[in-house]
Amino acid sequence: MKPNNTLTAETATAPEPGHATNEQVADGPPRTRRRRIPGRTRLDFWLDSVLLVAFALDYSFQFTGLSIHEWIGLGFGIALLVHITLHWEWVLRTTKRLFGRLAGRERIRWIVDFALLFVMTLCVASGVLISRSALPALGIRPAAGAFWTGLHTTSADVTVALVGLHVALNWRWILTVGRRILRRNTATPT
Repeated sequence: MKPNNTLTAETATAPEPGHATNEQVADGPPRTRRRRIPGRTRLDFWLDSVLLVAFALDYSFQFTGLSIHEWIGLGFGIALLVHITLHWEWVLRTTKRLFGRLAGRERIRWIVDFALLFVMTLCVASGVLISRSALPALGIRPAAGAFWTGLHTTSADVTVALVGLHVALNWRWILTVGRRILRRNTATPT
């Protein structure tokens, strides 16, 4: 989910109003002047990156083992709540426009994001209900069962497909902002 105040591929490389794209720097080569990336966009990028890495690690159950899998899952659930809270305005705004004048791509993005929210909620909730390591370490004994285990496995598998689709739908934003954030300053110090 992309909030309204983030950079798009179209605006990420646009010069500031009233400024030329290139300007001569005293005693140095011309530099491209670009807009500074808003702090909120940086936060969105890094939080999304952490969520993606956490999900990939957590899905690799054979790699992490049960205890680490459960702790990452609990942390993932908290980070997911933060992510949804940060994007809540986008959710409300897009939902209001869903049946009106909403571009097809935005409509698809909303459907994928809603399905992802639903399935991830099932995955995290069922994971909590079948916890055999993290919650018992906190003194909480959840009631496990075959139904919850099956729901957890199935929802995790569906989440993988939806995360892939979510990344594909937001790929332009990811590349544009990622390049801007990760780009090294090529200017030579004087």
